[in-house]
Amino acid sequence: MQFLRLIFLSAAMVFLTGVGVCRAQRSRDYYVGGRRPPRMDMGVSVGAAYMFMSADEGVSLMPRLGVRGALAMSLCWRERYAVRMELAYVCNKIRAARGGAEYEVRSNVMEIPILFSWRGWGIVRLNAGPVLSLAGTGRYDAGGERLEFGRLRTTLGYAAGAEVAVSRHVTFDVRWTGGFGRTDNWFEGAEFSGRSGWLSVGMGYVF
Repeated sequence: MQFLRLIFLSAAMVFLTGVGVCRAQRSRDYYVGGRRPPRMDMGVSVGAAYMFMSADEGVSLMPRLGVRGALAMSLCWRERYAVRMELAYVCNKIRAARGGAEYEVRSNVMEIPILFSWRGWGIVRLNAGPVLSLAGTGRYDAGGERLEFGRLRTTLGYAAGAEVAVSRHVTFDVRWTGGFGRTDNWFEGAEFSGRSGWLSVGMGYVF
């Protein structure tokens, strides 16, 4: 918990600093060698995330709709290309059942996507890139104890999706996030490997 607080505090400091830099850049309308210099955008987004997960053992998994929130910073150049880095938090729940046992597994993932964006189709943008996922362990309560379910997402994954710039400040994003490989999981005496993916939709605001 202390680690997560430190991450959020650092992200907030970077975010506020970036907002000041972004405003300072926009207040200067100049060109260097006839070209506009790279522009930095800062923003926030919030939305829904649905997790898909399958198991190769006799465990039934029923994922539920979750939430996702993120701080984002984009470095844009030539109006067509950008590199976007996010610090996001994703929360989901899964109903897991085996035999007569059925419990709710809680998943909390801190993810850092680094997306390469192509913005050559007007208001439509295509985004893709690697995703680093931290603190992604699932847990469930059974018999007064908190038990480990194992990671629900691999540490290294990928994301791909599309984004629509509704206006200068408002965006709508659809994205698929997957992992490379499988995770090792445990539930009520069963040890199995799982594969998961997230489909998320969200609205963003660019400062």
